[in-house]
Amino acid sequence: MRSGYVLMVTLLFAALLGGRRVPAAVPAQPSILIILADDLGYGIANCYGGDPKRVATPNIDRLAAEGARFTEGYVTCSVCGPSRSGLMTGRYQQRFGIYANKDNQMGGGGVPGNETMMPRYFKDAGYATAMIGKWHLGTRKPGQHPLEKGFDEYYGFDSAQTDYFNSPILFHNREKVAEHGYLTREFTDRAIGFIKQSGDKPVFIYLAYNAVHGPNHAPEETIRRHSKLPQKEAVMAAMVDELDAGIGRVLDCLERTGRAKNTLVFFLSDNGGLPYWWEGSNGGLRGFKRFQYDGGDKVPFIVRWPAAVKAGQVRKQPVISLDILPTALEAAGIAKPANEILDGISLLPALKAGRELQPDRMLFWAGSHYEKEVRANEKGEHDNPPPAWAVRRGPWKLMQIVEQGPPMLFNLDEDPAEAHDLVARHPEKAAELQQAFVDWFRIGGEPIGWNRDYYNQLKEIGR
Repeated sequence: MRSGYVLMVTLLFAALLGGRRVPAAVPAQPSILIILADDLGYGIANCYGGDPKRVATPNIDRLAAEGARFTEGYVTCSVCGPSRSGLMTGRYQQRFGIYANKDNQMGGGGVPGNETMMPRYFKDAGYATAMIGKWHLGTRKPGQHPLEKGFDEYYGFDSAQTDYFNSPILFHNREKVAEHGYLTREFTDRAIGFIKQSGDKPVFIYLAYNAVHGPNHAPEETIRRHSKLPQKEAVMAAMVDELDAGIGRVLDCLERTGRAKNTLVFFLSDNGGLPYWWEGSNGGLRGFKRFQYDGGDKVPFIVRWPAAVKAGQVRKQPVISLDILPTALEAAGIAKPANEILDGISLLPALKAGRELQPDRMLFWAGSHYEKEVRANEKGEHDNPPPAWAVRRGPWKLMQIVEQGPPMLFNLDEDPAEAHDLVARHPEKAAELQQAFVDWFRIGGEPIGWNRDYYNQLKEIGR
């Protein structure tokens, strides 16, 4: 009788579900999902002031509405390779000799094989780990390949860019991929597949889209949706459209599999936007990708974790991509490694309690600066350009483009476009920040491929 009753209840429950798959049990530890866009300007997403009449970004906006949106989010460099190096290690990439894309792209370049990266901590803690998308951190030397860094699965390419429809450098683990779909969709499919196949394990996924980096490719049907725009702009809008749609599909997968509430999602771009996109794509900031101004380093930066982070937060404290690893480790209950230097801080205490972050901590930048219009008639390589540096503390930012003149001081609260140099009015503040940079730059190692004369110029700052 008892067994018949249980069977009847089971059948009734199955009928009510209408044949739908029951989500697997959600693990106690949160899953970690890092979504990295490529070259996405600060002012493109609607939640950062982007015009929805050009292109709507409902899924990026959804992340912001359901989590915390930072208005002062930064990366460690204004160009792809070094920025990704800092993100994946949680350390300023200058520590291991990366200052410019030249350090990532020369033969045998990239993050040295003995540097520990994010996935190692999570794989050792029992997570299923996947790297999907643009790597750009080296694979030629021992210890550099994603499968050697702690990833169980790798589906991507190791370069600055590739063809979206027919990539000659796309790999699944160590095997070259012969045929594939449009890469933004392909990477989304792979992330969804990995989530579904991971069962009840928590997952760590680094979903590093190459969108919206060139070449400017998009499916024709998506371009047609933006036919009211000029052709060039329609393709760009379509690329953003596909990126946002992919993010939405991944978020929907988390919902369907019962993981959404307990998944810590980070969304950011690897650097600022491009000078040849539409007006306003960088949100009115000065400069663009490859520049030391905020237009190069300031990015959209969103954190969502429904289980622990109150929705709808707008945070104005400066944060940096280096904060992602300490935040994820604390969320997962993984002890910060005693034998590793991490340069960021955990954002969780502030996000949970609604209090401010450390108000006086300093953020630093050191490396290359390339202004296309300034160097148009020169033969200098755009991946091996002259040096620049910057330091930010609170609202104050001191920066120098070495070949263009002395340091400049800006109050970013009052002057976010960096239009008014205040060195003459606040020489003591400029001196304080310059000395802080000099002290910090002692961490810097010899560059892997960047011009050593440029590195030596940075070493001479303040002497």
